[in-house]
Amino acid sequence: MGVVFHFLDVGDGDCTIVDFPERIVKNTNAEKNARVMMVDIFHHDDYGSKYEHVIDYYKNNFGNRSIFRFILTHPHKDHLLGIKSLFEESGISIINFWDLEHDFEPLKEGSGWESYKEDWDKYSKIRLLSDDEGLCVRRYWDSQNNILYWNEDKVQILSPSKELHKLAHYNNDGSNRDNLDVDLNNMPYVLLVRVNDLKIVLSSDAEDKCWEYILNNYATDIADVDILKAAHHGRLTGFHDEAVKIMKPKNIVFSCTSETDSDCGAEKEYKNISSGATIYKTCDSGTVVLDCEFDGSINKL
Repeated sequence: MGVVFHFLDVGDGDCTIVDFPERIVKNTNAEKNARVMMVDIFHHDDYGSKYEHVIDYYKNNFGNRSIFRFILTHPHKDHLLGIKSLFEESGISIINFWDLEHDFEPLKEGSGWESYKEDWDKYSKIRLLSDDEGLCVRRYWDSQNNILYWNEDKVQILSPSKELHKLAHYNNDGSNRDNLDVDLNNMPYVLLVRVNDLKIVLSSDAEDKCWEYILNNYATDIADVDILKAAHHGRLTGFHDEAVKIMKPKNIVFSCTSETDSDCGAEKEYKNISSGATIYKTCDSGTVVLDCEFDGSINKL
């Protein structure tokens, strides 16, 4: 087994779990510890058999292993729901929490808010924790790509950047955006994970400005991608023609519930560019598990 990527079937949301095994670097014989990384959560205790119960899935597949690194790409409901259950009720230990530097506030009214407010409140409290309270909370920029543990797991941050932060928080005339209107989809964590020669891009809900920044700064890094987690669940709003042309993904994963224009609506556009790509849609396949072997092969488990 190599590095295994679990793209959970959680509906119109995101939850990706990456299992880094114990491994030895051939040239140096250096040992790397096993680690679990979770990127986002969209968990409902009452999902029943329709979608994955994230916490049960984790325990069934990872037992009592701690989550070394939890990354919240951005605090929209479909990437955050269930964080209270994960942190307070699951019994799963989380060591590091990657937060986003932002001034966003959700609209705190309506039925959508009622199902979200406890998780938002928990998230707001997590943001204020200090290291001596048992959790390492950090906010990183793409310019900090030289951190030891990221290098060990070959995780590269493509976004956010300070430039994208400014674009997300200010209008064209330089005035501050209202907190409700902070453009989180143009400054989420976008990650490139390398498994030897394999490249995996986890693109969160990245939209045009974010992709343009990545193209201007990391075009070589994202060339010829082996697995692309389609941006914004495979919607047209996350599709960027030039970026996909450069990535030329061999495998594309959509996290969605249907094939309408508002959900998996960019499938045709992806196919037009990457005609030979294998497309996995959680609405069809359920949870998608891909084993990225160190010899360069990818196996669906």
